[in-house]
Amino acid sequence: MSTCIIVFAKKPRPNQVKTRLIPTFSPEQAASLYRAFLVDWCETLAELPNVALVIAYTPSGSQSDLQALIGKDVIYIPQMGDELGTRLTSATQWANEQEYAKILLVGSDSPTLPLSYISQARVILDSRDIVIGPGVDGGYYLIGFSASNVGATVPFIFEDIAWSTAQVFQQTVARVRSAEATLGLLPPWYDIDTAEDVAFLHAHISAMRLAGDTVQAVRTEVLLAEWFS
Repeated sequence: MSTCIIVFAKKPRPNQVKTRLIPTFSPEQAASLYRAFLVDWCETLAELPNVALVIAYTPSGSQSDLQALIGKDVIYIPQMGDELGTRLTSATQWANEQEYAKILLVGSDSPTLPLSYISQARVILDSRDIVIGPGVDGGYYLIGFSASNVGATVPFIFEDIAWSTAQVFQQTVARVRSAEATLGLLPPWYDIDTAEDVAFLHAHISAMRLAGDTVQAVRTEVLLAEWFS
């Protein structure tokens, strides 16, 4: 397979995931929502042809627990490093060593992200060194690399970034330009961090259902329907 998609994941443990949803939601509810996001998203990504799905899990998380949720037909690798930039670097370099031609890195906080955006990212990497999916909060929901340029851009792209701030996307674009790499952009999308985001997600999924659109985040939809009924 010429493309790999690396999903950064944690074990869905109360008080360890989606903590910004607390106290509006309980720690157990936050963990349940994260679990729904992760399983929905991985099932969606598994529909892509000729793609290796890789789960990069936190060392404190149990690989066996994630396998029970996601299945054994994917690749599991531990996240390496104390901060996000180092972990992104490690995962990208691992994929490069496996000789994947295209490397995409995503989270699991955007369960409604259209699968067509992932396909578009793969196409962009035919002619660009790097592709980024900007987040509406100033971060990004996807970053991808053409393997031919990884050695020239990583770890440089992930250094000196103010992670978890609204400057992440702009700072990353500046790093790409400094590296003299070519860049392609996907349409903006949102992720779910706060209780207000959860309410928006419920409204979005409900509107999609009423419009007759396909809802890929089915576990998330059921869970939110229970909470907001």
